[in-house]
This record gives sequence, structure tokens and C-alpha cells, in this order.
Amino acid sequence: MSTQNELAIRDLNARYIDAVNRYNADDWIATWSPTATWDLMGHVVEGSEAILQTWQGAMSGFEMVVMMLSSGTIQVESEKATGRWYLTEHLNPKDGDANMTLGVYNDEYALEDGRWVFTRRSYNVIYQGPQNLSGNYIPYRP
Repeated sequence: MSTQNELAIRDLNARYIDAVNRYNADDWIATWSPTATWDLMGHVVEGSEAILQTWQGAMSGFEMVVMMLSSGTIQVESEKATGRWYLTEHLNPKDGDANMTLGVYNDEYALEDGRWVFTRRSYNVIYQGPQNLSGNYIPYRP
């Protein structure tokens, strides 16, 4: 794998997280391929327009979201790649108690028009509940 491709995919993930934290829909959707698929714990959304609408609907339910990217892996083969990223989300919903979510993204990427984009993101929750980790833990075993 070339270091340049790995760095570009790491940057793609960082730009995604940054856009979430800034509630910036334009920057967030720019990380996706127009024909991408987003799988949110079994709820599958296809195409960047539908993905954007889903994201905007979800984000509208929060007073605050802080997403932090953790460790990740990347495997590049030419102009396609896969990856897995762990993340932490601190969430303050408009209706309900603040909580924390630990999750994992399984990704597929493609090099389109000279830039890496998400072609598929599958999200799974590992933990969701109080920040003291007293909530429900679901071990992740792909």
C-alpha cells in the first residue's frame, strides 16, 4: 500500500469527523461517492442525496454531537480500498439524556476524480449509554 493512499484515506476519515462536529452538511457529503451506500445498523440508505437527508434528519435531533475518531486499519488495492475505524460519540439529544456511543465503521473506498471517497460505510454500535460505561456493551466480532 502506498503511504500517499493511506494518508489520503486517513484524511478522508478525519474530514468526515470534522464535518460532523461542525454540523457542516456540504463538507460531510463531499466525503461520499454519489452512488454510495450507508448501512446504519441494518438500515441501508443508497445514493448521496438519500444519505445526506438521513444524516440531516439524524443531526437535527441533537443539541450537541462530538465525534472522535480512534484507531483504524486500511487495505488498498489499486483504486479501491477497505478499512475499519473505531469511534466515540458524545451525544446530547434534544429530547433525552446525554450519552456516549462507541462504534465501528467498516468502509469501502474508491478513488474517484483523483480523490478518495466512501462508497460504502457500515456502522455498528459496540456500546451506548452513560459515560461511566454502565450501559449495554455489544462485543464486535465481524
